[in-house]
Amino acid sequence: MLFFSRILIKLIIHIGTHKTASTSFQKLCAQNEKIFSDSKILYPKYFEFPNPKDYHQHSSAARMSQKRDLKSLKNFLESIFSKTLKNNCNITLISGEDFENFLVDVHLANEFESIAKSVGYHNVEWIIVKRNPLDYLLSVYSEKAGYRIVLDIGLIANNVLEYGFFTTSTENYNYKFVFDLEKFSRLFKKNVTSKLTVINFEDFIEDFPGKPIFSNLVNDDHLNKLRENSNIIGIKRKRSSKEKTEFRYVANFLGMTPNREFHEQNKKLVELLMAHRLNRNESILKDIEIKFKERFK
Repeated sequence: MLFFSRILIKLIIHIGTHKTASTSFQKLCAQNEKIFSDSKILYPKYFEFPNPKDYHQHSSAARMSQKRDLKSLKNFLESIFSKTLKNNCNITLISGEDFENFLVDVHLANEFESIAKSVGYHNVEWIIVKRNPLDYLLSVYSEKAGYRIVLDIGLIANNVLEYGFFTTSTENYNYKFVFDLEKFSRLFKKNVTSKLTVINFEDFIEDFPGKPIFSNLVNDDHLNKLRENSNIIGIKRKRSSKEKTEFRYVANFLGMTPNREFHEQNKKLVELLMAHRLNRNESILKDIEIKFKERFK
């Protein structure tokens, strides 16, 4: 333990998942320090380990866990615990979509909890947002086109139907995207902790992103202020069009930068490949939709 304190401090981890208004939620948390402070909550504004950056989320902690950089992970948890005490708060709230991996790699979740408690946290709670599986598939597929990789939506769907999740790698992280949340949340509660709350995406964004979480943490006046500030922030990182998504995948496949210059210099080839991918996706999505409805009733 970092040092003794009679204050019982809780760590709340908002997982997301990916493409569930997490960016809007994180920005709202980062921009309302006074409201949180008055409610005895610390939301670390930026990630300090290993390098200070102006991040509004804490996925780097999940990446440290995956890389087995436990020293930096412990330093991070010690730092936010110390700041929580210093600010006379009793809750630390962190948020990161990349914690979604922990639903599959439960050994990492157990280790994370163990380290958190060793630095002084009395209690650790997890919150995850559940999205409609087909919508989630389309959103993740679109999002990852910007990560310099190439994905096949049919292969993704097959993996999801078979295993309940799919995995892909980028230069910074090996991702696991969980679709069968009923199964994996049950395993998480059994093997890690029962303190896991699953919130449906529609409930999470109703009124404004994160309201079901904030309602349990702040008073009504602060809740109204968060609502006002959320309206100012608006929706972040909307899904790209199908055409833009496939343009990016074509550029990624060819090892090129997806910009106007690339398009103009290779217009015939690019548009041919885009048309092929768009037509193929359209032809298989109807079957995917039927199978997803059967699989995720």
